[in-house]
Amino acid sequence: MKKQTLLMNAKKMTIACGILAATVSFGASAFAFSDLQGDPAEAKINALHDAGLINGVTSDKFAPKSKVTFAQGLQFIVNGLALSPQPTLGSSSETASDFFDKVSDKAWYASAFLIAKQNGLSLDRAVNPNSSMTRAEFAHLLTQALLSKGNFPVTKMYVEIADGGKLSAEVNNSLQILLNTRIITLEKNGFRPNDPITRSEAAVWTYDASEFAKKVITPDDSTEAPAYNYETKVTLDKAGEGVNKATLTVSNLPNPGYGLTIDKIEFGKNKTAVITFTVTNPDPDKMYPQVISEGSAVTYLPEGYTATAQPSAGTSTSPAAPGI
Repeated sequence: MKKQTLLMNAKKMTIACGILAATVSFGASAFAFSDLQGDPAEAKINALHDAGLINGVTSDKFAPKSKVTFAQGLQFIVNGLALSPQPTLGSSSETASDFFDKVSDKAWYASAFLIAKQNGLSLDRAVNPNSSMTRAEFAHLLTQALLSKGNFPVTKMYVEIADGGKLSAEVNNSLQILLNTRIITLEKNGFRPNDPITRSEAAVWTYDASEFAKKVITPDDSTEAPAYNYETKVTLDKAGEGVNKATLTVSNLPNPGYGLTIDKIEFGKNKTAVITFTVTNPDPDKMYPQVISEGSAVTYLPEGYTATAQPSAGTSTSPAAPGI
């Protein structure tokens, strides 16, 4: 009887352990953090956590509404966008304390600060890792991280930010890029740039920027030159606070019937932009004098950017020469 009881207890214990193991396993993958259930950002935060890119404040708490410190914010950005070390040429022993007065080389966030600095993110030497980060500061650093990974296309629309009047031109430029790529959105035309960014907001922006980078930022392996050399010029004129009008002119079109359309703008490093254009064909029902002509088109750029122009893939062949 005693032996039978022991066997039954052993079976009960085995079943209980199996249930517990299944519960723990299920909880780790589907409900990484107990304070996220029902949160709109739950899926994206858990995806970053499952990939080992972000952690909670405890093993089961993420604290989505808590403020993000510079240490946490840089960890999100560096891990989320897979930034890699870029040591200065000839140096293999750089440490975070070489660049930051308040960052200990033994701190858990030291490597994130060092990698961020090596990838060109604009961080002050006196930055406090424990101070909270604003929405504008996080957005600016996130944009710089994106730009460090390569060039990418964005739409040409300039977005008016209702509460962005006091932002620097550089931060405004970063917000324009994130708004045009749909990584961030405005709330009633406002951004609340000086509000502290929450852990939930930072995680969602990081996730969306990471997905954008995977899909859009790719190495340019093209070595094929266009068959026709368009003579282009981009003129910049101030159009308003923080924005310039960019006039693209192509000066060697075969006749006045040809026109220009702007397809996209790619923002690159060091405040450079490439305007991609298409040459439109003349109206086949009209006659045009066969003389070399100019065509122009207008778009807008954030203040401080320089621009060059290139034809789109569909404009790589030569238009009809004069007299043909």
